[in-house]
Order: sequence, then C-alpha cells, then structure tokens
Amino acid sequence: MRDETVADAVRARRRCEAGLLRAGGRELLCDALVEATWYADLFHPWDGCGAEPCARAAARLSILERRLERAARPAVPAE
Repeated sequence: MRDETVADAVRARRRCEAGLLRAGGRELLCDALVEATWYADLFHPWDGCGAEPCARAAARLSILERRLERAARPAVPAE
C-alpha cells in the first residue's frame, strides 16, 4: 500500500472516530470499534503477520462510516 493511501485511510478512520465520539460519547465510539473489528475478523481474517491487508482495513472503515452516518440522522420519535 502506498504511503499516501495509508495516510488517507488513517485520516478517514480518525475523522470517523472523532465524529462518533462527538455524536454519542465514548460508549458509541467503543461499540462502533468493537463492531468494526468483529466484522473485519469475520470477513477478512488476518494472522497479524506483516502489514494489515487493505481489504480488512477498508471493511473496518466501512463499518465506522456507516455508524457515523446513522448517528448523524435525526432521531425518530417512538410511537
């Protein structure tokens, strides 16, 4: 993976994490990180040797982005 690509991925992850922290505090951030890691582990297993595969990092980032999108939506009142 090129250095620019890695840097872009790191910035995107930090942006998502900061947004989740603002939207729901540490509880939301921690929950999203657990879900993202679980998803990456399930669909892109990795033994920890060498650099993390791009598909695994992208999968984790996709979950964080979706959780951030969901957190940004206005709340729907309960009926």
